[in-house]
Amino acid sequence: MNSSSRLSNSIKNISFGLFAQTTQMVLGFVTRTIFIRFLAVEYLGVNGLFSNILTLLSLTELGITTAIVYSLYKPLAEKDERKLAGLVNFFSKVYTKIALIVAALGLLVVPFLNQIVENSPQKIKEDLIFIYLIFLFNTVSTYFMQYKQSLFHADQKSHIISKYNIFVFLFQNLFQIIVLVLFKNFILYLLIQSFFQIVSNFIISRKVAQHYPFLKKYKAEKVDKETKNKIFSNVKSTGLIKVGGLLVNSTDNLILNYFSGLILVGFLSNYVLLIGLASGLIVQVFSSLQGIIGNINVTESKEKQISTFNFINFANFWIYGMTTIGIAFLMNDFIKIWIGVKFLLPIEIVIALAINFYMFGMQSAVWSFKSSYGFFKQGQYLVILTAVLNLILSFILGYYFGLLGILIATAIARLVTNCWYDPYIVFKLGFNLSPMIYFKKYLKYLFLVIISIAVLFGINHFISFDGIFGLVFKLVLVLVIPNILIFFAFKNATELLSCYQIIKSVFQKILKR
Repeated sequence: MNSSSRLSNSIKNISFGLFAQTTQMVLGFVTRTIFIRFLAVEYLGVNGLFSNILTLLSLTELGITTAIVYSLYKPLAEKDERKLAGLVNFFSKVYTKIALIVAALGLLVVPFLNQIVENSPQKIKEDLIFIYLIFLFNTVSTYFMQYKQSLFHADQKSHIISKYNIFVFLFQNLFQIIVLVLFKNFILYLLIQSFFQIVSNFIISRKVAQHYPFLKKYKAEKVDKETKNKIFSNVKSTGLIKVGGLLVNSTDNLILNYFSGLILVGFLSNYVLLIGLASGLIVQVFSSLQGIIGNINVTESKEKQISTFNFINFANFWIYGMTTIGIAFLMNDFIKIWIGVKFLLPIEIVIALAINFYMFGMQSAVWSFKSSYGFFKQGQYLVILTAVLNLILSFILGYYFGLLGILIATAIARLVTNCWYDPYIVFKLGFNLSPMIYFKKYLKYLFLVIISIAVLFGINHFISFDGIFGLVFKLVLVLVIPNILIFFAFKNATELLSCYQIIKSVFQKILKR
């Protein structure tokens, strides 16, 4: 089990995580570019649509991963090998059942594929059912190693997963690029992903056996009834949260396909890909800290927990805020240079995507602390309300305003539910503080983002450049102007000073190596 310091773990997890995510981002971007050049845009639509369908089927998982990680914090801190082995054995059986259920539900969708994709595009020559079955296999196969990855995450060792993911993803994308260029074959493209999914599962399994040899020693260990009941109680709550979250985040393509068809779904998928690449980098940073947050909340004082939250929430704002500004100001310029004007979406769509990205991202620190405190029951039904509101508003606004209406519906649903309730719970029950402290900072953060975007678009109105030079010039503006505003707004704040101290400590530790 992990005996390194929290700072050392943070450096390893974040550095390897960022390197892995950057590698995936670059390779994913290159592969998508070649995908667009060699395959019809309808394939992008199918890719996005089937991914959403199978994401919805993963509702079967019911958020058990969150409950797993939470249940591992205490035995890891206490180095209780028997308890850990019992939990891992229990989770192994649970995930096997989940995989079988997802497979069964996925097969039940097959007879309805012709209704979901009416008038199959002529440019797609392959059988849609066969394509869907490959997607289903790739989804189901991920469950067999999910519980083992959770052990690494909870033990502050996510860098181990990142390290091997780099090589797997590298070879996967290399072979996919070769297949696209030489054969222009979507089926082979998907089968390569299936193969490397199996390879990844094998590697993770071997690494878990090496790092936690006691799992083999206690392979017959079982979880006591009290622990099992507590886990299932948490799963009921995380399950509702999972259901609501997936219905909010994974239905837009289905509704968009209903109103506008696969081509617009394909156009949107390019924007979603780029935002997903940026989001993946950021999520890697904060997910690398999840185990450390859990350890702090189990072992440290309330004052330490609060100061840790303030630092992480400020860093969360800084990173997500800067990225949001970049999405709003740079996205269309990048798309134009990358794949051409014909793939552009209106600027109001881009702004709506940026708003949803910011609202979702700004919940990151809150969710990390909420789950590490075990506040799974609080807000479990509110998430369902979010999902219901999102679906109703998406159909209403989607009918009148198309894609823009669907995106606005998601933002409204989040605004009136999770955006205020989750921080309320963390501050009220976790920190025993007034939630108004959080909301005042949130409004200050939001104001700075809005002002930054307004200033940038104002400058662009008077000084406008096109092409790569224009993109670089705008990128410099994005990096300079918002940071100047943030510095003057927080130059005397504890959070900014904490950021400086942490960065200084990290560099000192790296230089000593």
